[in-house]
Amino acid sequence: MKTGLFARAAACVLVAGALSVATAGTSLAGTAQLNITYSCNFSIIGAQDMPTTVSSSDLPDSATAGVPTAPSNTTVKSTVSEDATTTLFWLGAKSVDGTMTSQVPVTNEGATQTLTSVSTIPNTPVPTSGTFDVTATGTFPAMTLVNAGTATITLGSAELKLTPRQANGDPTWLGTITVPCTVKAGQNTQFYSFPVA
Repeated sequence: MKTGLFARAAACVLVAGALSVATAGTSLAGTAQLNITYSCNFSIIGAQDMPTTVSSSDLPDSATAGVPTAPSNTTVKSTVSEDATTTLFWLGAKSVDGTMTSQVPVTNEGATQTLTSVSTIPNTPVPTSGTFDVTATGTFPAMTLVNAGTATITLGSAELKLTPRQANGDPTWLGTITVPCTVKAGQNTQFYSFPVA
């Protein structure tokens, strides 16, 4: 049960996360935000839900076919539950950190490419009780769109690596865990769309 609660904390961090998603282009002015829930599969306790908010403030207004876009920044945020905080405290964790690797499908008038975005979960203090926020930041890589028309970015699967740490900075006895996460069915996964000339 304790491990299960920690698993929920790990998943929430994938907020930390969850998944880092965004793109840039020839004109950087678009803003997007999407609330979405992931199902994260822990080998011991099974699937756990993870509510996530993904946002970016420098998405492209437009792009040109055949011309690589510029990278853009992303933020993924989640609130760790009180139960998860209690479990982290039980583990002896005073902070958590890690990375999240996210698969991001981009469709463009019949063509689809899946890009990889990596975000960093900075060392975040764990309180003795209550909830706390964990925020991951990352960069979506450049891409080349082949067709004029419309490009659409959606949120895909992700993998979380999280390390809970003791007060001296050493990992707890649990070490670093790796958790695969998928988008729960029935949700809107469209993050952002923009024209391609």
